[in-house]
Amino acid sequence: MIVRPFAMSQTHRVASTVLLVAGLLLVIAGLTGALGGSWLGVVASLAVVIGLLYAGAVWFVPEAPHSDALLFDRRLTLAAGAACGRPVVDLFPPPLRHDIEQYCLAALDGHPARFSCAADPERRAFEVAPIRTAEGLVVYGVLLSGSRQGADAPALA
Repeated sequence: MIVRPFAMSQTHRVASTVLLVAGLLLVIAGLTGALGGSWLGVVASLAVVIGLLYAGAVWFVPEAPHSDALLFDRRLTLAAGAACGRPVVDLFPPPLRHDIEQYCLAALDGHPARFSCAADPERRAFEVAPIRTAEGLVVYGVLLSGSRQGADAPALA
């Protein structure tokens, strides 16, 4: 059975689109009217609407970087996803970066590992593994993170 994340029904999409358009028109009409119906009023209204849409997008869109699985290349940059091209260590707090970098480099040398960082207040468990071609050449690495499940993931000293 395939479990899919919540998807909006067609009715909800139509209703939310109608409410968004109505709200935008009311803001534009209100500000334009308050500023005397001039072109300056229209420009000011559009600027406010754009600012509100941007603020809403920044506020309500979840951050992409903290994915559970991160695919990285030999330069230790993300090879897929919304943050593609960004260094892997940039996605974690500074106290964890050194340990994560060392394990990712080891994975690119062909050494998988399971670890946790002593400085991590969330006590996440990490797994890192090499991804090989059919010929056995390591071309990528994958870093998995999740909540710590017991004491099977020893902390780094």
